[in-house]
Amino acid sequence: MLRTRPGRPGRRAALAAGALAAVAVAALTVALTRDSGGPKPTPAQYSAAVQSVLVRLASDFRTAGNTGTSATFRRMKISLDHAATGLEQIPPPADAKADQQALVSELRDFASQIDLVRASVDFGDVPTIVSHLHDVNAPMAINRTLDRLTARGYHITVRVAGVKRDEGTDE
Repeated sequence: MLRTRPGRPGRRAALAAGALAAVAVAALTVALTRDSGGPKPTPAQYSAAVQSVLVRLASDFRTAGNTGTSATFRRMKISLDHAATGLEQIPPPADAKADQQALVSELRDFASQIDLVRASVDFGDVPTIVSHLHDVNAPMAINRTLDRLTARGYHITVRVAGVKRDEGTDE
């Protein structure tokens, strides 16, 4: 459900960049928790930290699979919850604070929407499953927030793919 933008480095490069960014996030978090009055992260550091969380989420989604089973949706929800918690722990630059709060909220909304789909699958009611799948709109909101950050100079290339509603379209 997550993808990198066309023309950007491939999956292996993105994963490698994500691993390096994870190390940077850990170092930044340790440094900032020791001295909360210290300098805020630079846009590049913040971008790397957010990118790392999203790359990890993409990896977790791939691991969850795409079988459409209750277990798959449960793993996706857990991954989204972890991503939201991870983003909450990243101290944003002043101009990214509102967008970060929005991003955390949107990831939590996505987790809730996925959980409704999971519950529908558990219940086995096909019209309800279809209805709940149709109501998954958090990926579009997440991408709008990421696009706002990108427009402000943050370099975050991961985007969230939406639910395929019609053949050949991806919202």
